Amino acid sequence: MRRSLCFTMLAGILFVMVPAGQAAGADGACDGGFSARLRCWYDWLGRGAVTVRLNRELSLDAAGDRADRVGAVLGRRENLVVEVPAGVTTGEGGTVLLVLAGHRFVDPEARISRLTPVTVQELNGRHVCDPGDIHDLCALLGRREVTGRELTARSDVAVLGAEHSVAIGSAASHPPASSAAREKTKGASGQSGTDPATILVAVMAVLLVLLLAALVYVVRRSRPLAAPGALPASSGRAAETTTRLRTTPAAAPGRSPASRKGPSRSAVVRTDLHPQGYVELDRVLYRAVWAQPGQPPPGPGARVDVTDAPEPDSDVLYAFPPATGRQTHAR
Repeated sequence: MRRSLCFTMLAGILFVMVPAGQAAGADGACDGGFSARLRCWYDWLGRGAVTVRLNRELSLDAAGDRADRVGAVLGRRENLVVEVPAGVTTGEGGTVLLVLAGHRFVDPEARISRLTPVTVQELNGRHVCDPGDIHDLCALLGRREVTGRELTARSDVAVLGAEHSVAIGSAASHPPASSAAREKTKGASGQSGTDPATILVAVMAVLLVLLLAALVYVVRRSRPLAAPGALPASSGRAAETTTRLRTTPAAAPGRSPASRKGPSRSAVVRTDLHPQGYVELDRVLYRAVWAQPGQPPPGPGARVDVTDAPEPDSDVLYAFPPATGRQTHAR
């Protein structure tokens, strides 16, 4: 019964922790190539605003399903915020991400990499850019590499860190946004506040502690209780060992008779002395050993003389034949 309960509790712990690990992995940083990052960011964009800050160059990997990923992110571009800080070169992948963003913030000291004709054609095919507009962002970035200062002169790109900036996310015009509003956008994107992954891990940790506590409780309750008045086997063995240590060993055959030492008292034999038994002295039973192995011990009812044992720590009396003139039997 206990084994099955333990197995059930452990299975419950694994059932709770495995989804938690998968969820924590899904909410972690988006790593891998450009297409893999787009796939990850697309999932985030479905839950709210996402801010991507390009602190290093982001390259563009092989085509594969990249065009499909670009088209999917384009459908949620209003939630995508891309920032390019000073001193950073975007790389072609970073430039594509900047074009896809619904909100663009670029430092004047940043450098925006050029788009190849193949990439521009791919973006045009997904309606990210307008090939008929010579002022389109793709048309500018498809001709050459540009600086952040040049790019922020456009109305659809805002200066990163400016007191007032403009973020254009669609064909409709937007009023100037203050820095406070921009900070609010960052907070919604997950850059500030508590990370949902952290909350999930904390909840899973609490559940794990509760499950372990329940497991300990069930195991302790399932232990069989000892019967009332029953003593453990170890206690019996310990008591037996103590008794043996305090008991004088039986006389070996042929041992020499013990001599009387100290004062003797008269006692009545109550059990056979083979070689130990019990004698009655002053209405109290004492254990005694027959000290004359060469003579047969007297039977119950006979009188004997008893003395203390020669060993100082022994509680066994030594029994001798009664002195001459004493009665040999008692009632």
